[in-house]
Amino acid sequence: MFEEYIKLIKKLRKECPWDRKQTIASTRPLVIDEAYELEEAAREKNFDKITEEIGDLLYTVFFLTRILEEKKKTSFKKIENRIIKKLIKRHPHIFGKVKAKTAEQVLTNWEKIKSTNEKQPMLSRIPKALPALKRAQMIQERVARVGFDWEDREDVYRKIIEEIDELKEAIKEKKKRHVEEELGDLYFALVNLTRHLKIDAEHALNLANNKFIGRFNKLEQKFKDNEQNLHDATLAEMDKVWEEIKTKRKKKPH
Repeated sequence: MFEEYIKLIKKLRKECPWDRKQTIASTRPLVIDEAYELEEAAREKNFDKITEEIGDLLYTVFFLTRILEEKKKTSFKKIENRIIKKLIKRHPHIFGKVKAKTAEQVLTNWEKIKSTNEKQPMLSRIPKALPALKRAQMIQERVARVGFDWEDREDVYRKIIEEIDELKEAIKEKKKRHVEEELGDLYFALVNLTRHLKIDAEHALNLANNKFIGRFNKLEQKFKDNEQNLHDATLAEMDKVWEEIKTKRKKKPH
């Protein structure tokens, strides 16, 4: 299926000065960048952009594979064989006698398989390079599959309040390390709430980011329209405009 694609990558790697110069280290951030661009296109449901970004991500992955192949560290065939073997192993309800009628049952069965066959701790394979919110949600999802989870959403609410109180106490102590730990605990508890609400934590925070950017852009433009420099404005003046922007957004059309 990808024979021509791989052939092209090999040619570029051999003949193009830029492609030839790349290393494992220089390619790694490209893979991450392309993955984020694909994720953004998927969120926007821009299917033409999704098609393009899938191609870009495949290129960087195949390009990295070629670099490793040149170093005799792996090969396209080895990668193909390993992923096929893993997928068959992960789907005993398709290729074996295990029964699983729901997505949750599939995940539970997979955790059982991994805990039986793998010597590594269950959480050790969650990448440390993930964004912190995403990593927290993945950690919580993994342990929830073995039943280590809050049974009631009210317990999560209480945990958040508890963490806020502990953060306040840490701030009073004025010990930065303790404040960081308690702030992290609060973030972790909030991620737990998003998970119980079946909301992606990273997406929820990005919605807030985008909303803030949109409002601040309007605030900035308002001052420009009045030929005022934002740097010279008082907080009270900015707050007044900010509240006007929020009020206009909340008003429903007739």
